[in-house]
This record gives sequence, C-alpha cells and structure tokens, in this order.
Amino acid sequence: MNNKKLIQARLDYLYKERESVEASGYRIDPDLRKIYKFINEEIQNLQLIMFEDEYQSFSDRLEEIFNTGPAFPLKEKDNVVC
Repeated sequence: MNNKKLIQARLDYLYKERESVEASGYRIDPDLRKIYKFINEEIQNLQLIMFEDEYQSFSDRLEEIFNTGPAFPLKEKDNVVC
C-alpha cells in the first residue's frame, strides 16, 4: 500500500470515529473530549502531510517545466538572439 492510500485509510477511519463521537449527543461528552481533540489533531496532521506531498509534486513539475527550456540567450545582436 503506498503512502497516499495509507494516509487516506487512516483519514477514513478517523472520520468514522469522529462521527461516532459526535453522534453521542448534542455536545461532545466530557469523557470523550480528549479523544475528539486527538482525532481532530491527527486529521489535521494527515491532511498536512498529503498537502505537503501534493505541493512537492507540483513544485517538482514546475521545476522540470522551467528548467527544460532553453537558457537565457548569452548574446543578442541587432535584436536577434544568437
């Protein structure tokens, strides 16, 4: 299982657990507040990891696009690039 699928599986599990905690009543049961806080923090951490991975991929693509073209011309003569 690759990293993205593993993170998504963890997120799915945490979403389900959060739903079960929220289903316990109108307000979060005081006994479950620490669990609820942990779930939310872990969701945030996993989403940040996914975002950083996507951003790195995007950054790498930009780097590839901008570094594969011709370099700036070394000299110009009569408005013609040599």
